[in-house]
Amino acid sequence: MHVSNTINCSGLSTAPTVLRIKQALIGLPDSKLPLSVLVDSECDCARLVNSLGSTAGDVYLASDIRQIPAYLSAEAQRSDRSADTIHRVS
Repeated sequence: MHVSNTINCSGLSTAPTVLRIKQALIGLPDSKLPLSVLVDSECDCARLVNSLGSTAGDVYLASDIRQIPAYLSAEAQRSDRSADTIHRVS
C-alpha cells in the first residue's frame, strides 16, 4: 500500500496554505520529502514560495493530482503517453 505525502490546499489563500505545509513538514521525516501540495491553478506560487522561506525546497506544488510524482509513476506504467511536468519549488 502506498502512503501519499500529499496535502490538499485547494481553495485556501496563501496564509492557511503556508500553515498547513509547515505543519505537515514538522512530522515528515527527510526520507519522505518532498511534500506534494495541491493548490488552485490561480495560486500565487511566487508569494507562497517566498512565504515558505528555506522550507520551499522541500515542497512540490501542483494544481492537478496528475502532476503529483506518485500519480505520475502509476500513470506511466499504465500508458505510453508523456507525463505532465512537475516543477520543484526551490
